[in-house]
Amino acid sequence: MCICTFRRPTGLRRLLSGLCAQTFADVPAPAITVIVADNEGSPDNRRICDEFRQAQFHALIYVHEPCRGISHARNACLDQLPAGTDFVAMIDDDEVPDSDWLNHLLLAQRKSHADVVAGPAFPEFREGTPDWIRDCDFFLKPADFTCFSDLQADPPAATCNVLVSAAIFSRIGLRFDPQLALSGGEDKLLFQDIKLRGYRFAWAARARVTEHISADRATFGYMWREQFRRGSVKYYVKRKLKVANRLKLLRLVPKFLARATGNILAGCYGITAQLFRNRKNRCALARNALPIADGLGAISGLLQFRNHHYLRQET
Repeated sequence: MCICTFRRPTGLRRLLSGLCAQTFADVPAPAITVIVADNEGSPDNRRICDEFRQAQFHALIYVHEPCRGISHARNACLDQLPAGTDFVAMIDDDEVPDSDWLNHLLLAQRKSHADVVAGPAFPEFREGTPDWIRDCDFFLKPADFTCFSDLQADPPAATCNVLVSAAIFSRIGLRFDPQLALSGGEDKLLFQDIKLRGYRFAWAARARVTEHISADRATFGYMWREQFRRGSVKYYVKRKLKVANRLKLLRLVPKFLARATGNILAGCYGITAQLFRNRKNRCALARNALPIADGLGAISGLLQFRNHHYLRQET
């Protein structure tokens, strides 16, 4: 079980409590080793891990990763995997799993024989969050999760809720790209790489986690910055996975630029049309505006402007 944490002691405690409450009605209870990579080196985080070390886990390993960035923290977890590990579950420090979360991930893996099993993450907002923020579905992961049926092949996967065969890390040596440590997108690159290598993916519809959305994130400003960040790593990911020579690069750039420009134009058209229909519908306005942020982010990534999303979280 891999957990990366940074300045969220309350979230870490809440997550570890949720992991202690896991039940296994459909599969044998596994021996769980929890690995917490602290990208801050917080005494509070270390103390919390000490409190939970005598819980029902097989073991709990705390490691301080001083090199700033999410990729480094994730790799620190993988470097601590015990010998003989069969599967690696990943979850974020602002989430809490349902009590049968791990049971359903393992059950889906047993039924599908997939190498990677992914599940949905549902947002939980604080009291007072505007209704239009709740209605936008921006914080659902994935946003179109209803399109996937249980055990469906080839769903998207992210580190917020996933089970991965440990052999992918131990035998092949795959790791999260340090170049994306401060921008994010490292999990998108890793899981797309795994797919291209021919590994099988499956969807576990009942393996649910809840993501706690803080008040500072439940804003349009945050949504815009986050969509811009997502767009900013797309070119790097595509180039890393699909460009083997200069000819392919020459083909990729105009297609990529055209798609980014198309998103910007579509967003502008959508906003204009929405203003004529119902300018008070803030949810619709936000949905139309976010493709603009995505397109602008994609162009910034194409121009190789660095997005330091995770570095800004320190301020």
